[in-house]
Amino acid sequence: MSLRGTVALVTGASSGIGAAVARTLAAEGATVALASRNEAKLRQVAETLPDRSRTLIIPTDVGDEEEVRGMVERTIKGFGKIDVLVNNAGFGVFGSIVDLTSEEFDRVLRVNLRGTFLCMKYALPGMYERNRGTVINISSLAGKHGFAGGAAYCSSKFGVMGLAECAFNEARSHNVRMVTICPGSVDTMFFDEANTTSPNRDKILQPEDVAATVLLALTLPERALVRELDIRPTNPR
Repeated sequence: MSLRGTVALVTGASSGIGAAVARTLAAEGATVALASRNEAKLRQVAETLPDRSRTLIIPTDVGDEEEVRGMVERTIKGFGKIDVLVNNAGFGVFGSIVDLTSEEFDRVLRVNLRGTFLCMKYALPGMYERNRGTVINISSLAGKHGFAGGAAYCSSKFGVMGLAECAFNEARSHNVRMVTICPGSVDTMFFDEANTTSPNRDKILQPEDVAATVLLALTLPERALVRELDIRPTNPR
């Protein structure tokens, strides 16, 4: 499947995995809408794409329903459709259950889980109407395996896995592909911003590795679906 003529909406596109996905899809000919809360960083990413005329910048808080509705409407108004939604926006706060504040817990779930739900809620109707489309949910291996200190982040990503499973069963009758990608640790600003120990960043995955996995899932024949993919470093030690 070629991406030429395809419109992709990528959340969390201002850095890391989202920026790498945007660059990869644009290089393959896709028109790309970039969304995140940081407009200045979105503009920096947009400047690295091959054709600025096929790029739209949409500052968006994915936890805010009206902003998500507006993000989808602006993409469709600007480019006529959404063929691909990449739900990538997310962050982590780490700490033991007794030390984690309820505000921190709620904040992580608001972006990682509620944000994914809202983006699907408003992007899927257009895909259903056109009887085609692909949703890529960037989850995590932390959505399958809990660990000490991961209560908020793992809860959000386990939730994404359940949400994606339900969406998969709803969307396939509309010829919409629902793909969930579960990376291990990725060398992004995630570890700079989260209060947790960084792994060996010389060995872990790079954002471009996840972007290549997204491209792999998208370029399969439309009749074919990769439901779920784990991606890990070949040798983390």
